Amino acid sequence: MKKPKLLVSIVIGTIIFFVCFWYYTSEPTSFPTDDQLVEEMSNSFSIVSNSVIQDTVFLDDRNVFVPFIAEDEMYGFSLWEWNNRKWHEVFVSTDGDIRVWKINSKDPTTYHAVWNYPPQDQVNYMKFYLINKRGFKVNYGEEHYEPGVQLEQEITLSENFYGSMKLSKEWTSVINSLNVSPTVPPYYFGWNTYNSSDQITYPEGNENGRSSSGGGTHIEFTHFLEESELE
Repeated sequence: MKKPKLLVSIVIGTIIFFVCFWYYTSEPTSFPTDDQLVEEMSNSFSIVSNSVIQDTVFLDDRNVFVPFIAEDEMYGFSLWEWNNRKWHEVFVSTDGDIRVWKINSKDPTTYHAVWNYPPQDQVNYMKFYLINKRGFKVNYGEEHYEPGVQLEQEITLSENFYGSMKLSKEWTSVINSLNVSPTVPPYYFGWNTYNSSDQITYPEGNENGRSSSGGGTHIEFTHFLEESELE
């Protein structure tokens, strides 16, 4: 009697395993239409109910960046992830300031910067920064000095004021080399925008935006940097 029961248990266990494997690893279906995207985003903010989708940008086959224009000329974006056999909105914002989407928070090679600014004459390009401040500490009588890091990437905004950028190998290598806490990393991301005269100018139009994110999504907000804060 024990052998038939054992065999039945093995068969049931095998079936459950393959069903779970199929459920969690199935390939993504077609991405929602613009109307479907707007309807889903409206569940987070009613102000986006009449939004115009500007683009759909696949960062990989399971993660998508969607810039849009909401009411009152508010430029924002939403982020979408394929999970559990469905496309989920994991972040939506009517403030298009640049942020870093850590698709896998433990793997910097999956980090993408995303943004959407209103078109405006006074903004010509943007600079994006990875910064780690100099540090000094004494641990068990030993002195430790950590040198500062300031990496810079220039982004042209003259054609499209929305976009995405995967972090370069240099940046991901630096992040991996830092003593990164799983909850509070020692580094941070910053940015500023420049006019055609190479003067720092803050982009107008997104000051009153709001945002919402789903649980487990790692979206890092960035800091606007004045010239005095840079080395």
